[in-house]
Amino acid sequence: MSATPRPSPFSETLAHPGDPLPAHLQRVAERAAASIAPGACPEIRALAYHAGLFHDIGKATPWFQDYLLGRGRRSALSHHAELGALLAWHYSGALDWPLWQRLALFIAVRRHHGALTFDHWSQLLARTRAAFAEPDCVLRTQLGALDLAGIHGWLLERLQLTAPLSVPDPETIEAGLRGRAVAGSRLRRAFTALDEALTLLAGFGALLALDKTDTALAGAPRWRQSLPVDAVRRYKARHFEPAPAPDSLDARRARIAEAVAATWAAHPEAPLLTLTAPTGAGKTLSLLDAALRLRALIEQRDAVAPRIIYCLPFTSVIDQNHAVLRGVLAESGLDAREDLLLKHHHLSEPRYRDAENEYEADGAGALLVETWQSELVVTTFHQLLHTLLSPRNANLKRAGQLTGALILLDEVQALPLRYWAALRQLFMTAARVYGARIVLLTATRPLIFRPGDAVELLPDHEAHFRALARTRLHAHHREPLTLDAFGERLAAVLADDRRATLVVLNRRRAVRALFVQLRERLSGRPLVALSTDLTPFDRRARIRLIQRLRARGEPVVVVATQLVEAGVDLSFPVVHRDLAPLDSIIQAAGRCNRHAEADGAGEVHLWQLCATRADASPGEPLWRRVYDAALIDVTQECLGTRAYWDEAEFLSLSQDYFSGCWARQDQTRVDELLARGDLLGVEQGFRLIESAPALVALFVVRRPADARLWARYRALRDDPTLGPAEQKRAFRAFKRAFHERVIQVHVRDGEGVDRDEINRIEAGPATYDRAAGFVALPIEESSCIF
Repeated sequence: MSATPRPSPFSETLAHPGDPLPAHLQRVAERAAASIAPGACPEIRALAYHAGLFHDIGKATPWFQDYLLGRGRRSALSHHAELGALLAWHYSGALDWPLWQRLALFIAVRRHHGALTFDHWSQLLARTRAAFAEPDCVLRTQLGALDLAGIHGWLLERLQLTAPLSVPDPETIEAGLRGRAVAGSRLRRAFTALDEALTLLAGFGALLALDKTDTALAGAPRWRQSLPVDAVRRYKARHFEPAPAPDSLDARRARIAEAVAATWAAHPEAPLLTLTAPTGAGKTLSLLDAALRLRALIEQRDAVAPRIIYCLPFTSVIDQNHAVLRGVLAESGLDAREDLLLKHHHLSEPRYRDAENEYEADGAGALLVETWQSELVVTTFHQLLHTLLSPRNANLKRAGQLTGALILLDEVQALPLRYWAALRQLFMTAARVYGARIVLLTATRPLIFRPGDAVELLPDHEAHFRALARTRLHAHHREPLTLDAFGERLAAVLADDRRATLVVLNRRRAVRALFVQLRERLSGRPLVALSTDLTPFDRRARIRLIQRLRARGEPVVVVATQLVEAGVDLSFPVVHRDLAPLDSIIQAAGRCNRHAEADGAGEVHLWQLCATRADASPGEPLWRRVYDAALIDVTQECLGTRAYWDEAEFLSLSQDYFSGCWARQDQTRVDELLARGDLLGVEQGFRLIESAPALVALFVVRRPADARLWARYRALRDDPTLGPAEQKRAFRAFKRAFHERVIQVHVRDGEGVDRDEINRIEAGPATYDRAAGFVALPIEESSCIF
């Protein structure tokens, strides 16, 4: 190895062109620590601060400085993260930190440009120790080229050391890493609880967020914003009846809202809460009002307002809820700027605006969106849970924002039952370690929290369920029926029954088949299909059409998959549901007479639909290959032999169902994997949506604008001058619009498509029609482009 060059004076080194390294380190350290909420455990703030001090300190080598200024090339000697982690390990020993905390700091600094891809927390330090056994150890050479005296003097002014510490030399630093005091067996036992793992993730996330935003914004600070405590009350005063009839649903919603606000105000420090209320009871606005009131109290006490993070299971319902929240802020005279209200999911536009600036989607805008730099964040369960249950830098950079937050999980029954035990431990630990308050909203009360775990925000929720008589569930499911026979029966009924009707089926192909059958039999009647065989663009148009037809009182018939069951504000006097797990059946019932607009109880009819055999007899049930057979068994046991169930009984029915499910469902303990640092195992074991290897992505070209989007995408993908990262940044500018035209379909081998790429398909009667979506792939082999 070549001779070691003279060290550059630390005070003269740069982090980025024109940005002195000491100034950058101090800014990131102070802002990362300040981003941690006061109620979080102090170890998180300490980790965030010290990781900020050390994360780029390895840039002080002559090799990195030459690379930064264009005088040299990138090489192993110009790498900086491992060198900074080595110095962090040395100085954390002088801080008298426990071993797990020292290891957490080492990991945070070592991997601030990468993923936590290992199977134990001790693995990275073990690799660094092993590196010193190599004859040409790069770290040893780098240590010899650092201004250790200058670094030491700078650190002494910022570290609260318990005893005097002299300037280290490379041999001392190496000895501290390789000593018996930190033998491998001790390191593997350093982390003892999930608390320590979540502490690491939050401190690491704060470092990532503040380091990246400091660079993207050239050191400019970010300021928190105010939200009016009475925003929901102003909105309701404008959009709701001021004095509804005492026995009306609006009056019940008002009583529920008052109870929720009063209960949360009486338990402001409760870490875990639930809100159990019937579908259509106004849970979202009620909880948002209570959250804004609590936020104001906490801000008054701590001088820092908690962020409100509102989570939903599906991207398909986020737009609707985001629009409501945008309307709430508008009634208080606030623009829908992203620093106030932010929508984030994998297809959301990375546009970010504050009071003074609008940031580009391919630069700081995407970063500010992805790190949740907002007061009110609307996001998915996937984004929230992968903030903790993922090894990826892109996800973990939000973890610090969870400290002190008010985290509201709506339609929580959508979380897979196999993770309930793990999520219970994760939520309880996050509430304790982060000082967060976590609320689970549901109409069916899954057993994620046990009795005594949480405060119920609507203590008399059982009385509210018992008082409702909006729907009656009629059980026809004990006699299997072919889809064809059901279609004939339904068409005969609808020929005379002019009431609007919703039919919810388990499979997309079943939706198309029934839609075609009814279209032939019900000529002239409004008929709408709704499934993921339609592009997101066309699905939204279908939902708007349904809402207009319902508002005009048209006798529309909607045939849909279960995508209408959570968060879609539609209401029908009659609903038909194919057999499914009981919580899905109750969610479908929530689309029946939702606002008590019908005279008497709405009708919900439950069927068990099957494929048709050659002899016209019932074949495989349509729920199979969609739902776990054990869940269907429990559902049928709970429903028993009764002919019908009234809405007042739905809560007790769902409690029996979840108890039965819990007894039959094996649990996947990703929380235990996280506690020991097996982030690779977490990534493999945690899937909110099961992957389907037979699915292929199709870009549907139906209009000239679609063709232009496709041409733009292809030009970007085919540009040989752009690397993958540059393509990704450029794609952000039209990513949402592009994916609005993409569907996922099942195909067989040999059908002329590439499973690893997005394929173009021209819309037409034989391939894709706007009425029901995907029909089939074209016979020609020209549909595949990559």
